[in-house]
Amino acid sequence: MERPDLTALRALCQRFVQCYDPAGTARYIRSHCPDEAAGLLRQADQLLAHTFRFQDKWDMEPCPTPYTLEPGQWLYSPNGDPEWVFMLNRHDLLLKLWQAAQLTGEERYLASLRDYLLDWAERNPITLAGTDATRTIDTGIRCMNWCGLLLPLLARNVLDDGQAGRLLDCMARQFENMRARYIGKYTLSNWGVLQTTAICAGYAWFGDFLPDGLEAWAWDELEQELELQILEDGAHWEQSAMYHVEVLNTCVKLLAHLLYAQAAGQPLCSRARRALAGAHLWTDAEEAAAAPGQGYDRGQPGWLWGAVRVLSRHVLYTADPAHLQLPQCDSDVTDVRDVLARSAALLDGGGIYRFAAGSRLDMDSAWLLGAPGRQRFLERAACVPGHLQWDCGHAGNFFWRSSWEEDADFTWLKNSTLGSGHGHLDQTQLCLYHKGRPFLVDSGRYTYREDDPLRMALKNPQAHSVCVIDGQSGGHADSSWTNDACGEVLKSYACTRGAASYAEMPLRGTLADGTPYLIVRKVLVLPGGVWLSVQDVSCAGAHVLEESFHLDEAVQVTGKDRTFTLQNGGVRLNLFSDAPLTLGTAVHSKRYNEKTDAPVLRKRGVMDGRQTWAALLTAEGIEASCAPVFQFGKPQPVSPDCLTAWDLRMPDGTTWTALLWHRETFRGGKMYLCHDIPVYGKAVVLHRDADGALLERIRLKT
Repeated sequence: MERPDLTALRALCQRFVQCYDPAGTARYIRSHCPDEAAGLLRQADQLLAHTFRFQDKWDMEPCPTPYTLEPGQWLYSPNGDPEWVFMLNRHDLLLKLWQAAQLTGEERYLASLRDYLLDWAERNPITLAGTDATRTIDTGIRCMNWCGLLLPLLARNVLDDGQAGRLLDCMARQFENMRARYIGKYTLSNWGVLQTTAICAGYAWFGDFLPDGLEAWAWDELEQELELQILEDGAHWEQSAMYHVEVLNTCVKLLAHLLYAQAAGQPLCSRARRALAGAHLWTDAEEAAAAPGQGYDRGQPGWLWGAVRVLSRHVLYTADPAHLQLPQCDSDVTDVRDVLARSAALLDGGGIYRFAAGSRLDMDSAWLLGAPGRQRFLERAACVPGHLQWDCGHAGNFFWRSSWEEDADFTWLKNSTLGSGHGHLDQTQLCLYHKGRPFLVDSGRYTYREDDPLRMALKNPQAHSVCVIDGQSGGHADSSWTNDACGEVLKSYACTRGAASYAEMPLRGTLADGTPYLIVRKVLVLPGGVWLSVQDVSCAGAHVLEESFHLDEAVQVTGKDRTFTLQNGGVRLNLFSDAPLTLGTAVHSKRYNEKTDAPVLRKRGVMDGRQTWAALLTAEGIEASCAPVFQFGKPQPVSPDCLTAWDLRMPDGTTWTALLWHRETFRGGKMYLCHDIPVYGKAVVLHRDADGALLERIRLKT
């Protein structure tokens, strides 16, 4: 088949460059992002010397150690980790060569970029068997990067016709290869989305040079992938915050390509037009008030806008007070403000994303968005998000905060299904921040290497703030991607009334000998810095029960037995336990390939049939004491096995009383008395003034 003439394509690419305005983008970055620009130039100079260092924010498997390779070593791993090879062949780093050329005006960066692309195309045959350089997920990421690189290279004639033809032919073969190697499980995987978005973006620009039939398939498959993978509350089903962002980021890149293609006068196919058409125009007020998952109308015109909207909203509401992504399952602690900046620029009603992104557009977003997107971001007014509680019952995750300030209290409860191979055995976990400082945290992921026992250790329940029966309950990871046992979550319950939030997270399963167990974790959060956690555990016979409290590496721990003080910087929490705790050390990882020691408190005991353990964490200045509660008609206080009850005298003199029942009342009076106040329910909070008069009675569960 005769290749189409490149003249029309070069003209299209020139129109793109006019819309995008590389010179204006470079001026903005030099002026507003000087530190980021300096770092970019350092990386670009390293690339000129064939030195590679993977340290970008959204690198899936970062490696900060620089390694220098001989040219053409696309299959060599200098550190023995195959993930390093995968990172190399995604070509994210090569974008920096084009960007460095825009910042400096130096052609040597473009020459190096051209050499890298042509060398890769020459040395890596595209086969059905594949190699570590041509895995399907990495092919999708690489081709999306090629789309962004070929446009300016063709516009500026950096590639002659022969070179351009070789790269376009290579892209066509890669697209055909992704289709030929596409398997059913990709429909439910981020791997699938990373491939189909690249194909859709490629056809928006280079369709005349690509095979017939793939574009329609890719659009239909992408629509189906997102319908299946995005849960009804807007969370990605794989349970990894990072891969949620990967899916969002690639959809945003596709959106940017489609919008630029339209602006450059390039006709889009009918499926692309349908993905963009008919979307509801949101106001800032509507978006601020929107519920989880609202606005993604599956199967309807505008579905791509809707998917980006609900994925973005989830990122906003699930980040910590400093807008850092939580290390949920296979994830790192990563600043998400760049993700939200792009959402602010692209989505109407994007004021809540502008609020989180801050006053300045970051460098990576400026490069992606170009002049039109940068202008939209700068013109967007900020709007405070409308929710403090973000309950994702479908995903099994709950996120509560006291405010949208960076010194807020923040709670994350996780009782989800396992998700994909990126899921961890962290069901019923509690993580919390006080005054913006992390205290109880997730341990992270560290590595994917099968030969490193830390990979499996960080996936197992013991690496999380949960309780474990006989070292077995909750499951066990037997490889980097599989488990030989896993607990089963039941539907969680969450309720917020007034200033109080309460949740129950049930987990059931069987031990190795077939004994069934049920663990119900109850968490009550009150204003001013109060967290009450109860583990209600049922398992027939005698067993060893252990509960862990994994603390951030910055937390200093003092105390002994049942009372401890936790301090992170100048922020302090007191921890009270109904059973002795011992202080130890655990390994945490906030970023792939990086690890540190962190404190962990553990309680351990023998249970027989049923055990109820409670722990109370309170802010400095709160006086905590056990609250006497009486069943109506009985003179003796209710047993702690049946009820956890605490009085919490606040610095302002008012008192909160937390009451959580663990047994059904099936004999005697159904009403109870606490401080002579009648109560009824399974989770009740009393709020009294300094004189003991009742201000409010809040029933969170009957």
